Amino acid sequence: GIGREVALQLAKRGAHVVVADYDGAGAEGSAKEAAALSSAAHVAHTRTDLSKAESLANAVNFTIAQFGGVDCVVNTAAIYPVPGAGGELSEAQWANTFLLNVTGNYLLAREAEWVFRDQNLSGAMVLTGSANAIVPKKGSEAYDTSKAALNHLVRELSIRLSPVVRVNGIAPATVVAGSTMFPRDRVMQSLDKYNIAYSADEDTESLRSKLADFYAQRTLTKRPILPQDCANAIVWLLSEQSTKTTGHIIPVDGGLSEAFLR
Repeated sequence: GIGREVALQLAKRGAHVVVADYDGAGAEGSAKEAAALSSAAHVAHTRTDLSKAESLANAVNFTIAQFGGVDCVVNTAAIYPVPGAGGELSEAQWANTFLLNVTGNYLLAREAEWVFRDQNLSGAMVLTGSANAIVPKKGSEAYDTSKAALNHLVRELSIRLSPVVRVNGIAPATVVAGSTMFPRDRVMQSLDKYNIAYSADEDTESLRSKLADFYAQRTLTKRPILPQDCANAIVWLLSEQSTKTTGHIIPVDGGLSEAFLR
């Protein structure tokens, strides 16, 4: 997904990279790919739980132990809760969505803040929002409102961590390719929702391609949003080319008119 692509792009540019993921095997796999583009000495990985401050603190300390400090922090992890048969979410699902999509990002910033302060060097943080934050629709209230909250968290953190750390976000339209948020069941539910014809025996990537093409046709550029597109924006926000940009959400949506600034 997006996180993997960010790791690969940063490794290509010679950065020291720590890949942190709840899926430890996934983190290891992405780290191996990144190391192949750079050096095994420049890439490490660790299992991390975004919902737990202690786990995030451990990830920060792991990074310091590996590479001596922290220059940039990126989070691309999120959860999309799938409603039950009646289209309703449980209170637990609602709470967990906000825990991971909002609180986890706050905890991550809090656990990294002391390192940035102690280093007293310019740093950058990028969080991953969504076009859904400003495009309301039926059936995704928890996810959409959590992403709206994340947008404002970016602004709040940019003030809190200034002038040492720049904090920005990206707001992608739906990224289907390579996304763990689109398992086969959810893809089929979405195809049914939008009355897109498919066969139940089609392979998952074929189904994802149909859904991605549908979403693409709703944009001005008519092209699916890929993990690489999001990673390009994230890497730019981390770079010296964006040193005067903080507190902003950068759309990566192919020109989604419903998400235009108002």
